[in-house]
Order: sequence, then structure tokens, then C-alpha cells
Amino acid sequence: MTQLKRQTRIGLRKPFASLAPGALLYALACTPAEAAPAFAREETVRLAAVDTLPNEDELTAPPVVDPKRVETQPLTPSDPNAFRAVETMLEPLPVLVMTGTANWDDAYDSLVKAFRTLDEEREKLGLKRAGEQIVVYLSSDENGFEYEAQLPFSGATQQKPSGNIRLGASHAGKVFIFHHAGTFADMDNTYELIANYLDEKNVEAKDLYLERYRTDLVTSPPESLEIEVIVPAP
Repeated sequence: MTQLKRQTRIGLRKPFASLAPGALLYALACTPAEAAPAFAREETVRLAAVDTLPNEDELTAPPVVDPKRVETQPLTPSDPNAFRAVETMLEPLPVLVMTGTANWDDAYDSLVKAFRTLDEEREKLGLKRAGEQIVVYLSSDENGFEYEAQLPFSGATQQKPSGNIRLGASHAGKVFIFHHAGTFADMDNTYELIANYLDEKNVEAKDLYLERYRTDLVTSPPESLEIEVIVPAP
């Protein structure tokens, strides 16, 4: 049995060696796996690898990719003087006035409540609303502030306002107007910018500040307000 196996391996070597690589693969494919000698299988793998390599003439260099340049634009530095004031003259308006006090933590809720009360009183008096809500800060400290809530109106009434509400007139004269957009809680940042602006302009403002609400303080979301901060000019 040992002699037979040896002769079989020797006899198989010659016919496989004379075949072309492609034919060799075909011949081995038609031969049972257990009949293929080890040297023939190794030779088949080697020839198959050579046979699958492309000719040098068929090799082509990869295309040269010219990367596109990224278009960039230099950032324009922010203008330190972008925060500006509008100087104008205010005419007096008839207003319903309500005086109150509040601490800083409850400032927004207190003002909303005040203007809701003023609007209800306006309807009772048969008056029409004729302008934006105005807050006048009369005094303040680290704990809170005293204010006047003013609601412009048109029309006439024979009735007397109830409670601590009275008829009055809004501020008149030359003023500086600054714009604030965003949340009510960020008003401190705007007032800091106002103070810096007035210092740079050497303006000694009166100790009186007004806020005119371009968006309704009662119905608008507190994070989406448009407010004009009004500073009376000296």
C-alpha cells in the first residue's frame, strides 16, 4: 500500500506540471480532493495567484485628483460701537397709571399682573388702547424696585379709575432709546451696555429709566420680547 501511494504521487506530478495555469486549475477541479497530492495543491495555489495578476501593460496609474479649494470668507470683527442709541423727542400721551413695588425675582410676574389690571380697568372705563405698555422705574436697590405701569389710551370717561389707578401723562422731552430683544431675564446685560455707552459719550443721564414694550408683555412669551429702554437726556 505504501508503494502504491508513492507511485501515484510521482505519476501525478508530470501531467500537472505540463498544463498551463488555467488548465491546471481545471484539471484539479475535476480531480477528487483526496487524490490531489500536497505538492500539486501548493503548485496550483501558486500558479493561480500568478495567473490572476494583471500584465504590466494593463496597469494604469490612478487618476490624479485635484482637490477643490475651499472657499472661505474672513470674519468681520464685531463693531464695538454697534450698540447705539436713537435720540428723539417724545410727546406726552394720556395713560392709565398704576404704582407698585416688586422684588427682582418676581419682577416679570409683577409687571404682567399690573398691566393685566390696567387693561381690565381700561375696558371698564370705556377707553381704547392707544400705544405700547410703559414701565417707569422710580427707584431701585438690590432687593427690588418701585415702578409705574402706564397704559396709553384714547377716548374720554366721566368715571374715576378704581383702586390705586389714576389718569396721567407719559414722559415727554428729549430721550435716548436703546433696543433690547430676547428674554426679560437678560435685561441686566442691556442696562450694562447702556451704562457703558453713556459713559463713553460723557452723558450724565437722569436717574430715571423707562421701558416701552413693542411686544405685549401680557400675551408675548417672556423669551421673545422687543423692548425699548428709554433714558431721558439731560
